Amino acid sequence: KKPRPCSEAIGARFKAMGGVDADTVITEEEIAKHNTKADAWFSIHGVVYNISNYLEDHPGGEEVMLDRAGHDASTDFEDVGHSEEARKELVKFAVGKLEGYDPAAAKLASAKPASSSGGGGGLVGVLVPVVLVGAAVAYRFLM
Repeated sequence: KKPRPCSEAIGARFKAMGGVDADTVITEEEIAKHNTKADAWFSIHGVVYNISNYLEDHPGGEEVMLDRAGHDASTDFEDVGHSEEARKELVKFAVGKLEGYDPAAAKLASAKPASSSGGGGGLVGVLVPVVLVGAAVAYRFLM
């Protein structure tokens, strides 16, 4: 069974949280202010979490969570393959919804392949081996 994205049940989770208002909207700028061990927030699939009191209890260590504090942690959260139990655990740390979050756009962005920092590396990646093989064959026949 594939774990479902957190965004599928945002409304239900807010209802289950009790003290958190489902209408609380938090900007990326606000999340960015909460990036220390004493005050750590991040967002996952459009839900903002205050994970300050969970850092020491996180099975993967507090460092991995602090690396994402103040940012979106959706990709990292999914890459690790968290269990349904971990997803349920998140609920108690939710403090609001991320302003402007669009699940469709987020899904599209995560489906795009990462761009190469070398710009045009695809052609070079093909040509270099071909040239090396050609040079090795030529050397073999000429010697």
